[in-house]
Amino acid sequence: MLNRLRRRFVAISMSIILMVLAFFYMVTGAVFFVTITLDMKSVLQTYSATPESVFAPQIGVNDDRNSVFALHSGNVCVVEVRELGHITILDFSFADMNESTVTRAVSYALESENDFGHINSLNLFYHKHAFGNGTRIAFADSNQYFQYLEVILFDGGIFLMLASLFLWAIMRFLASMCLKPVEKAWEQQKNFIADASHELKTPLTVILTNNGILQSHKDETVESQMQWIHSTGEEASHMRELVEKLLLLAKTDNMSRKNLFEDVNLSDIAMQSALQFEPVAFEKGVSLVTDIEKDIYIKGDAVAINQIVHILLDNAVKYAGVGGEAVLTLKKKRAYHLKRFIGYDIYLSAKNTGAPIPEEDMPHIFERFYRSDKARTSGSGYGLGLSICKNLASLHGADIDVTSDAENGTVFTVTFKK
Repeated sequence: MLNRLRRRFVAISMSIILMVLAFFYMVTGAVFFVTITLDMKSVLQTYSATPESVFAPQIGVNDDRNSVFALHSGNVCVVEVRELGHITILDFSFADMNESTVTRAVSYALESENDFGHINSLNLFYHKHAFGNGTRIAFADSNQYFQYLEVILFDGGIFLMLASLFLWAIMRFLASMCLKPVEKAWEQQKNFIADASHELKTPLTVILTNNGILQSHKDETVESQMQWIHSTGEEASHMRELVEKLLLLAKTDNMSRKNLFEDVNLSDIAMQSALQFEPVAFEKGVSLVTDIEKDIYIKGDAVAINQIVHILLDNAVKYAGVGGEAVLTLKKKRAYHLKRFIGYDIYLSAKNTGAPIPEEDMPHIFERFYRSDKARTSGSGYGLGLSICKNLASLHGADIDVTSDAENGTVFTVTFKK
Protein backbone atom coordinates (compact mmCIF):
# COMPACT_ATOMS: atom_id res chain seq x y z
CA MET A 1 0.00 0.00 0.00
CA LEU A 2 2.77 2.43 0.91
CA ASN A 3 4.64 1.66 -2.33
CA ARG A 4 1.47 2.39 -4.28
CA LEU A 5 1.02 5.62 -2.33
CA ARG A 6 4.63 6.58 -3.06
CA ARG A 7 4.18 5.91 -6.77
CA ARG A 8 0.98 7.97 -6.86
CA PHE A 9 2.69 10.83 -5.05
CA VAL A 10 5.59 10.82 -7.53
CA ALA A 11 3.27 10.44 -10.54
CA ILE A 12 0.99 13.32 -9.54
CA SER A 13 3.92 15.57 -8.61
CA MET A 14 5.78 14.83 -11.84
CA SER A 15 2.63 15.37 -13.92
CA ILE A 16 2.19 18.82 -12.46
CA ILE A 17 5.89 19.65 -12.85
CA LEU A 18 5.98 18.39 -16.46
CA MET A 19 2.92 20.44 -17.36
CA VAL A 20 4.55 23.54 -15.90
CA LEU A 21 7.86 22.85 -17.69
CA ALA A 22 6.07 22.13 -20.96
CA PHE A 23 4.13 25.38 -20.63
CA PHE A 24 7.29 27.40 -20.07
CA TYR A 25 8.98 25.48 -22.92
CA MET A 26 6.22 26.46 -25.35
CA VAL A 27 6.14 30.02 -24.06
CA THR A 28 9.92 30.29 -24.45
CA GLY A 29 9.74 28.94 -28.01
CA ALA A 30 6.96 31.37 -28.87
CA VAL A 31 8.90 34.29 -27.36
CA PHE A 32 12.02 33.40 -29.35
CA PHE A 33 9.99 33.07 -32.56
CA VAL A 34 8.29 36.41 -32.02
CA THR A 35 11.61 38.03 -31.08
CA ILE A 36 13.33 36.69 -34.22
CA THR A 37 10.42 37.77 -36.40
CA LEU A 38 10.31 41.28 -34.96
CA ASP A 39 14.08 41.55 -35.20
CA MET A 40 13.96 40.53 -38.85
CA LYS A 41 11.15 42.98 -39.52
CA SER A 42 13.17 45.78 -37.96
CA VAL A 43 16.24 44.90 -40.06
CA LEU A 44 14.35 44.63 -43.34
CA GLN A 45 12.36 47.79 -42.62
CA THR A 46 15.63 49.67 -42.21
CA TYR A 47 17.03 48.27 -45.47
CA SER A 48 13.86 48.91 -47.46
CA ALA A 49 13.73 52.51 -46.27
CA THR A 50 17.45 53.21 -46.87
CA PRO A 51 18.03 55.85 -49.56
CA GLU A 52 19.34 54.50 -52.88
CA SER A 53 22.58 56.48 -52.63
CA VAL A 54 23.71 54.37 -49.68
CA PHE A 55 23.81 51.17 -51.71
CA ALA A 56 26.67 50.24 -54.00
CA PRO A 57 25.49 47.64 -56.61
CA GLN A 58 27.21 44.35 -55.91
CA ILE A 59 26.62 40.63 -56.23
CA GLY A 60 27.69 38.22 -53.49
CA VAL A 61 29.97 40.72 -51.79
CA ASN A 62 29.27 41.92 -48.28
CA ASP A 63 30.52 45.40 -47.42
CA ASP A 64 31.72 46.53 -44.04
CA ARG A 65 29.21 49.29 -43.45
CA ASN A 66 29.14 50.30 -39.79
CA SER A 67 25.53 49.54 -38.97
CA VAL A 68 23.76 48.05 -36.02
CA PHE A 69 22.29 45.66 -38.56
CA ALA A 70 25.62 44.56 -39.98
CA LEU A 71 25.01 41.09 -38.50
CA HIS A 72 22.13 40.62 -40.93
CA SER A 73 23.63 42.27 -43.99
CA GLY A 74 25.25 39.03 -45.17
CA ASN A 75 21.92 37.52 -46.29
CA VAL A 76 19.94 40.59 -47.36
CA CYS A 77 18.91 41.46 -50.88
CA VAL A 78 17.42 44.89 -51.58
CA VAL A 79 15.63 45.57 -54.86
CA GLU A 80 13.78 48.55 -56.27
CA VAL A 81 10.73 48.11 -58.50
CA ARG A 82 9.69 51.02 -60.75
CA GLU A 83 6.19 51.59 -62.11
CA LEU A 84 6.95 49.85 -65.40
CA GLY A 85 8.03 46.69 -63.53
CA HIS A 86 11.74 47.28 -63.98
CA ILE A 87 13.70 45.65 -61.12
CA THR A 88 16.90 47.23 -59.96
CA ILE A 89 19.17 45.37 -57.50
CA LEU A 90 20.50 47.86 -54.99
CA ASP A 91 22.29 45.41 -52.65
CA PHE A 92 22.72 41.77 -53.56
CA SER A 93 24.69 40.45 -50.63
CA PHE A 94 22.93 37.07 -50.60
CA ALA A 95 24.62 35.19 -53.43
CA ASP A 96 22.17 32.24 -53.41
CA MET A 97 19.37 34.42 -54.79
CA ASN A 98 19.51 34.22 -58.55
CA GLU A 99 17.50 36.35 -60.98
CA SER A 100 14.63 33.86 -61.13
CA THR A 101 14.33 33.72 -57.36
CA VAL A 102 14.39 37.49 -57.12
CA THR A 103 11.65 37.80 -59.75
CA ARG A 104 9.36 35.30 -57.96
CA ALA A 105 10.02 36.92 -54.58
CA VAL A 106 9.26 40.41 -55.93
CA SER A 107 6.04 39.17 -57.53
CA TYR A 108 4.87 37.60 -54.27
CA ALA A 109 5.75 40.68 -52.22
CA LEU A 110 3.97 43.07 -54.59
CA GLU A 111 0.83 40.94 -54.59
CA SER A 112 0.72 40.70 -50.79
CA GLU A 113 -1.37 43.20 -48.88
CA ASN A 114 1.11 43.15 -45.95
CA ASP A 115 4.28 45.22 -45.88
CA PHE A 116 6.10 42.46 -43.97
CA GLY A 117 5.80 38.71 -44.20
CA HIS A 118 7.38 35.36 -45.04
CA ILE A 119 7.45 33.55 -48.38
CA ASN A 120 7.27 29.90 -47.34
CA SER A 121 8.09 28.43 -50.76
CA LEU A 122 11.31 30.46 -50.99
CA ASN A 123 12.22 30.62 -47.31
CA LEU A 124 12.44 34.39 -47.43
CA PHE A 125 11.36 37.23 -45.22
CA TYR A 126 10.42 40.43 -47.00
CA HIS A 127 9.57 44.02 -46.21
CA LYS A 128 8.39 46.52 -48.83
CA HIS A 129 8.48 50.29 -48.69
CA ALA A 130 6.64 52.47 -51.19
CA PHE A 131 8.20 55.69 -52.43
CA GLY A 132 7.39 58.27 -55.13
CA ASN A 133 7.29 56.20 -58.31
CA GLY A 134 8.03 52.71 -57.15
CA THR A 135 8.59 50.24 -54.30
CA ARG A 136 11.76 49.19 -52.53
CA ILE A 137 11.77 45.61 -51.16
CA ALA A 138 14.26 43.99 -48.79
CA PHE A 139 14.55 40.20 -48.69
CA ALA A 140 16.39 37.97 -46.18
CA ASP A 141 16.98 34.27 -46.02
CA SER A 142 14.98 32.72 -43.14
CA ASN A 143 16.85 29.42 -43.01
CA GLN A 144 19.53 30.45 -40.52
CA TYR A 145 16.97 32.10 -38.25
CA PHE A 146 14.74 29.04 -38.14
CA GLN A 147 17.81 26.86 -37.68
CA TYR A 148 18.74 29.07 -34.75
CA LEU A 149 15.23 28.61 -33.36
CA GLU A 150 15.47 24.82 -33.86
CA VAL A 151 18.76 24.75 -31.97
CA ILE A 152 17.18 26.68 -29.11
CA LEU A 153 14.15 24.37 -29.03
CA PHE A 154 16.35 21.26 -29.27
CA ASP A 155 18.61 22.43 -26.46
CA GLY A 156 15.53 23.38 -24.48
CA GLY A 157 14.06 19.89 -25.05
CA ILE A 158 17.29 18.24 -23.86
CA PHE A 159 17.30 20.49 -20.82
CA LEU A 160 13.63 19.64 -20.18
CA MET A 161 14.35 15.91 -20.25
CA LEU A 162 17.38 16.22 -18.00
CA ALA A 163 15.46 18.47 -15.62
CA SER A 164 12.59 15.96 -15.59
CA LEU A 165 14.95 13.10 -14.68
CA PHE A 166 16.56 15.22 -11.98
CA LEU A 167 13.18 16.28 -10.58
CA TRP A 168 11.94 12.68 -10.75
CA ALA A 169 14.87 11.62 -8.55
CA ILE A 170 14.15 14.49 -6.15
CA MET A 171 10.43 13.60 -6.05
CA ARG A 172 11.23 9.98 -5.19
CA PHE A 173 13.55 11.14 -2.43
CA LEU A 174 10.98 13.61 -1.08
CA ALA A 175 8.24 10.99 -1.31
CA SER A 176 10.33 8.60 0.75
CA MET A 177 11.08 11.34 3.29
CA CYS A 178 7.43 12.43 3.50
CA LEU A 179 6.19 8.87 3.86
CA LYS A 180 8.61 7.95 6.62
CA PRO A 181 6.20 9.15 9.35
CA VAL A 182 3.39 7.32 7.54
CA GLU A 183 5.49 4.15 7.33
CA LYS A 184 6.33 4.44 11.01
CA ALA A 185 2.67 5.02 11.91
CA TRP A 186 1.62 2.10 9.69
CA GLU A 187 4.18 -0.18 11.32
CA GLN A 188 3.10 0.97 14.78
CA GLN A 189 -0.52 0.34 13.87
CA LYS A 190 0.26 -3.20 12.72
CA ASN A 191 2.27 -3.83 15.88
CA PHE A 192 -0.52 -2.30 17.96
CA ILE A 193 -3.13 -4.62 16.42
CA ALA A 194 -0.83 -7.63 16.79
CA ASP A 195 -0.02 -6.80 20.42
CA ALA A 196 -3.65 -6.06 21.29
CA SER A 197 -4.71 -9.34 19.69
CA HIS A 198 -2.05 -11.17 21.65
CA GLU A 199 -3.05 -9.57 24.94
CA LEU A 200 -6.72 -10.39 24.34
CA LYS A 201 -6.01 -13.91 23.16
CA THR A 202 -4.64 -15.13 26.50
CA PRO A 203 -7.67 -14.25 28.69
CA LEU A 204 -10.04 -15.44 25.98
CA THR A 205 -8.25 -18.78 25.84
CA VAL A 206 -8.47 -19.14 29.63
CA ILE A 207 -12.16 -18.19 29.65
CA LEU A 208 -13.01 -20.67 26.89
CA THR A 209 -10.98 -23.39 28.60
CA ASN A 210 -12.69 -22.77 31.94
CA ASN A 211 -16.06 -22.79 30.22
CA GLY A 212 -15.24 -26.13 28.61
CA ILE A 213 -14.28 -27.57 31.99
CA LEU A 214 -17.51 -26.35 33.56
CA GLN A 215 -19.56 -27.84 30.73
CA SER A 216 -17.80 -31.17 31.14
CA HIS A 217 -18.82 -31.30 34.85
CA LYS A 218 -22.52 -30.61 34.56
CA ASP A 219 -23.41 -32.65 37.62
CA GLU A 220 -20.95 -30.87 39.90
CA THR A 221 -22.07 -28.19 42.32
CA VAL A 222 -21.25 -24.52 41.78
CA GLU A 223 -19.18 -24.51 44.95
CA SER A 224 -16.98 -27.33 43.71
CA GLN A 225 -16.34 -25.46 40.46
CA MET A 226 -15.53 -22.10 42.06
CA GLN A 227 -11.89 -22.43 41.02
CA TRP A 228 -12.84 -22.22 37.33
CA ILE A 229 -15.52 -19.61 37.90
CA HIS A 230 -13.13 -17.41 39.86
CA SER A 231 -10.44 -17.80 37.16
CA THR A 232 -12.96 -16.84 34.48
CA GLY A 233 -13.92 -13.74 36.44
CA GLU A 234 -10.29 -12.67 36.82
CA GLU A 235 -9.58 -13.06 33.12
CA ALA A 236 -12.77 -11.18 32.24
CA SER A 237 -11.63 -8.35 34.54
CA HIS A 238 -8.24 -8.31 32.84
CA MET A 239 -9.94 -8.09 29.46
CA ARG A 240 -12.14 -5.22 30.62
CA GLU A 241 -9.08 -3.38 31.96
CA LEU A 242 -7.25 -3.84 28.67
CA VAL A 243 -10.24 -2.72 26.59
CA GLU A 244 -10.71 0.33 28.79
CA LYS A 245 -7.07 1.29 28.34
CA LEU A 246 -7.28 0.76 24.60
CA LEU A 247 -10.35 3.00 24.44
CA LEU A 248 -8.60 5.63 26.55
CA LEU A 249 -5.54 5.47 24.31
CA ALA A 250 -7.72 5.90 21.21
CA LYS A 251 -9.47 8.81 22.91
CA THR A 252 -6.16 10.54 23.72
CA ASP A 253 -5.08 10.10 20.09
CA ASN A 254 -8.16 12.00 18.93
CA MET A 255 -8.30 14.64 21.64
CA SER A 256 -7.49 18.20 20.67
CA ARG A 257 -6.06 21.12 22.56
CA LYS A 258 -9.01 23.06 21.18
CA ASN A 259 -11.11 21.43 23.88
CA LEU A 260 -12.26 23.88 26.49
CA PHE A 261 -9.59 23.91 29.19
CA GLU A 262 -10.17 25.39 32.60
CA ASP A 263 -8.11 26.36 35.61
CA VAL A 264 -7.12 23.14 37.37
CA ASN A 265 -5.63 22.95 40.85
CA LEU A 266 -2.80 20.52 40.13
CA SER A 267 -1.75 20.52 43.78
CA ASP A 268 -5.13 19.20 44.93
CA ILE A 269 -5.22 16.54 42.20
CA ALA A 270 -1.71 15.34 43.08
CA MET A 271 -2.51 15.17 46.80
CA GLN A 272 -5.79 13.30 46.27
CA SER A 273 -4.09 10.77 44.00
CA ALA A 274 -1.35 10.24 46.58
CA LEU A 275 -3.98 9.57 49.27
CA GLN A 276 -5.69 7.04 47.03
CA PHE A 277 -2.42 5.19 46.46
CA GLU A 278 -1.37 5.01 50.11
CA PRO A 279 -3.24 1.71 50.73
CA VAL A 280 -1.80 0.24 47.53
CA ALA A 281 1.71 1.30 48.53
CA PHE A 282 1.25 -0.10 52.06
CA GLU A 283 0.05 -3.43 50.68
CA LYS A 284 3.14 -3.67 48.44
CA GLY A 285 5.51 -2.69 51.26
CA VAL A 286 6.40 0.62 49.58
CA SER A 287 6.91 3.93 51.36
CA LEU A 288 4.95 6.68 49.56
CA VAL A 289 6.39 10.18 50.05
CA THR A 290 4.95 13.46 48.74
CA ASP A 291 6.57 16.84 48.17
CA ILE A 292 3.73 18.91 46.74
CA GLU A 293 3.76 22.68 46.57
CA LYS A 294 0.37 24.20 47.38
CA ASP A 295 -1.98 26.09 45.02
CA ILE A 296 -0.34 25.36 41.70
CA TYR A 297 -2.84 25.96 38.90
CA ILE A 298 -2.61 25.12 35.20
CA LYS A 299 -4.98 25.38 32.24
CA GLY A 300 -6.14 21.93 31.31
CA ASP A 301 -8.63 19.09 31.51
CA ALA A 302 -9.07 17.91 35.11
CA VAL A 303 -9.84 14.30 34.15
CA ALA A 304 -6.80 14.08 31.87
CA ILE A 305 -4.50 15.66 34.49
CA ASN A 306 -5.77 13.23 37.11
CA GLN A 307 -5.04 10.36 34.72
CA ILE A 308 -1.44 11.60 34.24
CA VAL A 309 -0.82 11.70 38.01
CA HIS A 310 -2.52 8.32 38.46
CA ILE A 311 -0.33 6.66 35.82
CA LEU A 312 2.88 8.13 37.22
CA LEU A 313 2.01 7.06 40.78
CA ASP A 314 0.89 3.60 39.69
CA ASN A 315 4.16 3.13 37.81
CA ALA A 316 6.26 4.39 40.75
CA VAL A 317 4.55 2.20 43.36
CA LYS A 318 4.50 -0.85 41.10
CA TYR A 319 8.25 -0.81 40.43
CA ALA A 320 9.59 0.54 43.74
CA GLY A 321 9.91 -3.00 45.07
CA VAL A 322 9.34 -4.29 48.63
CA GLY A 323 10.97 -1.91 51.08
CA GLY A 324 11.43 0.68 48.33
CA GLU A 325 10.24 4.25 48.14
CA ALA A 326 7.95 6.13 45.74
CA VAL A 327 8.16 9.92 45.73
CA LEU A 328 5.61 12.26 44.11
CA THR A 329 6.91 15.80 43.63
CA LEU A 330 5.19 18.95 42.35
CA LYS A 331 7.17 22.19 42.07
CA LYS A 332 7.19 25.37 40.07
CA LYS A 333 10.32 27.18 38.92
CA ARG A 334 10.86 30.62 37.45
CA ALA A 335 11.06 30.64 33.64
CA TYR A 336 13.04 33.19 31.63
CA HIS A 337 13.19 34.14 27.97
CA LEU A 338 16.09 36.31 26.81
CA LYS A 339 16.84 36.93 30.51
CA ARG A 340 13.32 38.25 31.01
CA PHE A 341 11.03 36.60 33.56
CA ILE A 342 7.95 35.21 31.77
CA GLY A 343 6.32 33.09 34.48
CA TYR A 344 6.71 29.66 36.04
CA ASP A 345 7.35 26.22 34.58
CA ILE A 346 5.65 23.45 36.55
CA TYR A 347 7.40 20.13 37.20
CA LEU A 348 5.44 17.02 38.17
CA SER A 349 7.64 14.00 38.85
CA ALA A 350 7.28 10.48 40.21
CA LYS A 351 10.35 8.63 41.45
CA ASN A 352 10.86 5.05 42.53
CA THR A 353 13.94 3.42 44.06
CA GLY A 354 13.47 0.06 42.37
CA ALA A 355 15.75 -1.58 39.84
CA PRO A 356 16.73 0.87 37.09
CA ILE A 357 15.35 0.55 33.56
CA PRO A 358 17.87 -1.19 31.26
CA GLU A 359 19.58 1.26 28.94
CA GLU A 360 18.41 -0.59 25.82
CA ASP A 361 14.79 -0.15 26.93
CA MET A 362 14.95 3.61 27.49
CA PRO A 363 14.23 4.67 23.85
CA HIS A 364 11.11 2.47 23.78
CA ILE A 365 9.67 3.21 27.21
CA PHE A 366 6.75 5.30 25.86
CA GLU A 367 5.85 2.92 23.03
CA ARG A 368 2.53 1.12 23.12
CA PHE A 369 2.54 -2.40 24.55
CA TYR A 370 6.25 -2.08 25.28
CA ARG A 371 7.26 -3.57 28.60
CA SER A 372 10.75 -3.48 30.00
CA ASP A 373 12.69 -6.45 31.35
CA LYS A 374 10.16 -9.10 32.42
CA ALA A 375 12.28 -9.94 35.45
CA ARG A 376 11.91 -6.33 36.57
CA THR A 377 8.20 -6.01 35.79
CA SER A 378 7.08 -9.55 36.67
CA GLY A 379 5.11 -9.47 33.40
CA SER A 380 2.40 -7.24 34.90
CA GLY A 381 0.57 -4.52 33.05
CA TYR A 382 -0.04 -4.07 29.34
CA GLY A 383 2.56 -1.46 28.45
CA LEU A 384 -0.09 1.17 27.68
CA GLY A 385 0.05 3.46 30.72
CA LEU A 386 3.12 5.49 29.77
CA SER A 387 1.93 5.82 26.18
CA ILE A 388 -1.38 7.21 27.44
CA CYS A 389 0.49 9.50 29.82
CA LYS A 390 2.63 10.86 26.98
CA ASN A 391 -0.44 11.55 24.82
CA LEU A 392 -2.20 13.37 27.63
CA ALA A 393 0.92 15.41 28.41
CA SER A 394 1.25 16.40 24.74
CA LEU A 395 -2.40 17.44 24.77
CA HIS A 396 -1.48 20.02 27.43
CA GLY A 397 1.68 21.13 25.63
CA ALA A 398 3.81 19.41 28.25
CA ASP A 399 6.97 17.35 27.84
CA ILE A 400 7.62 14.04 29.56
CA ASP A 401 10.99 12.43 30.04
CA VAL A 402 12.62 9.74 32.15
CA THR A 403 15.96 9.18 33.83
CA SER A 404 16.99 5.93 35.45
CA ASP A 405 20.10 4.73 37.25
CA ALA A 406 20.99 2.67 40.31
CA GLU A 407 22.03 5.68 42.37
CA ASN A 408 19.07 8.03 41.82
CA GLY A 409 16.36 5.55 40.90
CA THR A 410 13.85 6.02 38.09
CA VAL A 411 12.25 9.45 37.69
CA PHE A 412 9.45 10.34 35.27
CA THR A 413 9.00 14.10 34.91
CA VAL A 414 6.19 16.00 33.20
CA THR A 415 7.05 19.64 32.51
CA PHE A 416 4.24 22.11 31.90
CA LYS A 417 5.84 25.02 30.08
CA LYS A 418 4.86 28.60 30.66
